[in-house]
Amino acid sequence: METRPAGQELPSLSGLSLGGDFPEQPAEFAHGLHKDDRLTLAAVADLADRLARDSVICDTAAQPLLVPQGGPPRGELSRPGDVIRNIQDANAWLTLLNIEADPAYADLMNTMLDQLEPGMVARQGRMRKRVGFVFVSSPNSVTPVHFDIEHSLLMQVSGSKAVSFGRFESEQDRRHEVERYWDGSHGRMESVPPELASYPLTPGRGVYIPPIAPHWVHNGPAISLSVTLTYFTAAREREDLVEAFNARLRQMHLSPRPPGKSGPVDAAKVAAMRARAVAKQVRSGIDGRMARKGPQPPDSAG
Repeated sequence: METRPAGQELPSLSGLSLGGDFPEQPAEFAHGLHKDDRLTLAAVADLADRLARDSVICDTAAQPLLVPQGGPPRGELSRPGDVIRNIQDANAWLTLLNIEADPAYADLMNTMLDQLEPGMVARQGRMRKRVGFVFVSSPNSVTPVHFDIEHSLLMQVSGSKAVSFGRFESEQDRRHEVERYWDGSHGRMESVPPELASYPLTPGRGVYIPPIAPHWVHNGPAISLSVTLTYFTAAREREDLVEAFNARLRQMHLSPRPPGKSGPVDAAKVAAMRARAVAKQVRSGIDGRMARKGPQPPDSAG
């Protein structure tokens, strides 16, 4: 297992993409979010109360490493800010989703991601679907083993945590868990993979998390507050569209070929999913216009 020393000098976000292993492998970097007044515990509690209720997830802090089923429901708390204000004794961890819905936090998100994007454009293209999250955890909280499909930047603001990464033991294991994700597991894994590296995060330190990288988190003995900013790339979006198409085929008891096995087949699946998305938008627009117009009187010529 590789452990990174807490005292080593780290690249900034603007230099992260210059590393030879980016974006395939986890990588540490330095940031300044721990100095931002928008990320005090009080400010985040106020943000939680401003966000839509379904933008807040709350769960117990004392989680086992393995929780194979999907995550906790959204929108259970009527006053999530109060839980954050009392997080020391709440035995809870909270996730604030889509913080970019608030203009101040949209500015925070874009200011940070704009530092990374120029260096990654040549290899990955521009960022797509930027999204921001805030995590607030009671002391000694655990985040179970899981993976995400986005490119993620996890940045510690206060408190501490250890982020551990594992590896799939075979491509078959990887495919099994990826298919479970698209079938509804939300990335929660069925077994703890062999550990490859552990990254200690303290205020001002962050770690880049590649898509489909198994990881889990042990928070330290103090309240932990961290920010995760995520984005997609064109290549990531294409692969996800193929996976989404395949999930539909599995519902029909078919066995589709995974992404990357056939370029023409993948292209057809991507085209089908994009056409479906356009059709849904058109139907939604028509339904919305009809709802706004309401019932129409009979034609006067009739």
